Amino acid sequence: MFLYRYFKYSFSFSTLFTHGHEALWKMLLYLGLLSMMAAFPLNYLIVREQGWRLDFIEESFLQEVPDWELPNDCEIRASKLVCESESKTTFEHRGITYVFNGTEEDLVSDEKTVILMEEAVIYVNAGAKMTSDGYAGFSETLKFRELNLLDGDDRNQAMQAFATALEDSFSSQIVLYTLIINSVITLLSNIMFIVLLSIVLQMFRFGFSTFMTFGESIRFVILVMGLPAVLSLIVGLFIPAFSTVFFQLAMGLVTMLVMLVYGRKTFA
Repeated sequence: MFLYRYFKYSFSFSTLFTHGHEALWKMLLYLGLLSMMAAFPLNYLIVREQGWRLDFIEESFLQEVPDWELPNDCEIRASKLVCESESKTTFEHRGITYVFNGTEEDLVSDEKTVILMEEAVIYVNAGAKMTSDGYAGFSETLKFRELNLLDGDDRNQAMQAFATALEDSFSSQIVLYTLIINSVITLLSNIMFIVLLSIVLQMFRFGFSTFMTFGESIRFVILVMGLPAVLSLIVGLFIPAFSTVFFQLAMGLVTMLVMLVYGRKTFA
């Protein structure tokens, strides 16, 4: 398979200059593979830490605990909101509207809204919608009647725990969103760095009578990424947040070293 062949090329530094006519789409696929390899440590950390917290509910409750009288006939149990009646209860807190025992008919696309339905929670913000995986953040039954009877610090702590559990119910969506964002940013930053390195390499043209074209330089830099990707993966297992930075630093160093050692032997 060509990906395996390119990976072998990446460690044969003396012949890297001879692969400048490989199909660009194949090289871009190889770039994607190496970028994901370099991003793996941070992506693994994201999964382990359940994503970057959005804090759209929890933080607002920490800043100001709402003085709500929750519907006494409702409780959250077995990953469901169970209410004895079909009546809805609506609150507003720090710019977010909360609808208890609501339905999708309560969605207002241009307002921040959290709708607690029987099977799931929906969060809407500026037209974007996120649906929870049931009430996964609630590990124990929560009876609103009992929460309403609390006061003082006990009530504040209970309300903050409710906010944390409510936001944790979106954990699977948050993890997926975070993985996508991190992977896309890593890939785009690598593409920009490859283009920049390719432009810098063109400056070597003034020292040789023959040299790579800009397109060949891009292919060359992509092939150079093999060793840095492996090294950043190893480093990232110990310091995940440093893996992508180390990857790009190693790319620049390996590129320059290969040019200095093998460039004069290849180009007249």
